[in-house]
Amino acid sequence: MSELHLNQWANYTGPANWYSLSYPSDWTREEKEGILQLSPAAGNATLTISCHWKSVLPRPQYDAELQIDFDQLFVKHRNIENRGPLAIEHESVGYSGEAIIQKSDSWWKELLRWAPFSQNNWHHWKLWLIREHSIQMVVTFFHDPELYEDLYETVQRILHSIQLSLDPANPPELFANEVLHVAQKKFPLMTSQLIPGFRLKFGESEINLTNFYRSYLTTPEYFEKNITTALATILQINEWGEAQTDPELSQIQDRIMPILLPKESWECHFPNFVGEPWVANLTIMYVVDESNAYWYIHEKLLRKWNISRDELHQIALNNLDRYFDHNQIELICMSKEDGPNMMIQSKPDAYNASQVLSNTFYQQARKFLGSEFLAGVPNRDFLLALSLSQSRIIEQIQHNIANDYLTMDHPLTDQLLVVTADGVSEYCGVS
Repeated sequence: MSELHLNQWANYTGPANWYSLSYPSDWTREEKEGILQLSPAAGNATLTISCHWKSVLPRPQYDAELQIDFDQLFVKHRNIENRGPLAIEHESVGYSGEAIIQKSDSWWKELLRWAPFSQNNWHHWKLWLIREHSIQMVVTFFHDPELYEDLYETVQRILHSIQLSLDPANPPELFANEVLHVAQKKFPLMTSQLIPGFRLKFGESEINLTNFYRSYLTTPEYFEKNITTALATILQINEWGEAQTDPELSQIQDRIMPILLPKESWECHFPNFVGEPWVANLTIMYVVDESNAYWYIHEKLLRKWNISRDELHQIALNNLDRYFDHNQIELICMSKEDGPNMMIQSKPDAYNASQVLSNTFYQQARKFLGSEFLAGVPNRDFLLALSLSQSRIIEQIQHNIANDYLTMDHPLTDQLLVVTADGVSEYCGVS
């Protein structure tokens, strides 16, 4: 593939980092429930890609061969031919034929829902199976036979750009089983069981595993340490008495911190805890910082302390400024010849994104970025600030923030924010 060609193509990484590929930047990309659809600008063909753990495809019988049962995949089919393997490093096989498509609730027929043709006619298709270790990919291509020759080279280049992970992460189901195994091994006296909703019941506590899974995908080497630390902290909190769960304000005032949370999470999981709707579908909440964790402040504590939300907010912001002064988490300036244009934190921290609330942070950043600048908070532990003058790279930064939001643990928002002396708002692009 020529350098010119590569420059005109976009890169894509699939769910759980199981695969990557390249495709023409002028093609339309859609994603739904882990299935990727690519279509040329004319919309006259559809390339659909799905990746799965081991083989859950309809097959005539279980064996080691890479094959599929077309009788289960299509209502009717004809003229099926074996196209042979692709010239890639992974095991593969290709087929072509014609079929009548019928919609179904099975995931492998969900691949066929996106074919842009009538269900009652015969359609030309090509299908490839690609496998590496426990990962199996299904690629289907529905097309007008008269136009196939024009698309053939492009489709082949997409296929030959596919790279499956040689060390794939476990899917969520296996990950949850591993979490359960760690819980039972490390804490044998506690009752542990998996419950619906991708959660673990640990004693009387219920733990959502979504953020742990995202963290595992990024740093699998810390999986057991992260799970063990979290469970130990929960065990400690479960042993707290009233002095810890219902404290006086004076006991914890210097540890109250602001933290950002998606508005949906607040409404679904913390409806009775102090929170204020903010910009970009975020909520400002308040927590009490502990050595290895934090806990959210309940509405009943606010009433007990007899303070207003504004007073609580100011206490939290003051503590946030002192926290970053004490922990020496510095902002790193990334400069070009005409001066600094971007700032990020020197290391991850649970309160990094919260700094976008701080006037102290604003005063520090404006010295380098101007009185108005952009900020990105794709997850809780990350904050990026960017000068509005860097219009050439804003689109790329926005794309990176959106990708990080999809892959990082504790995700917040895929939107860029505008920070000014008057406050924070959503970035709406260049007018």
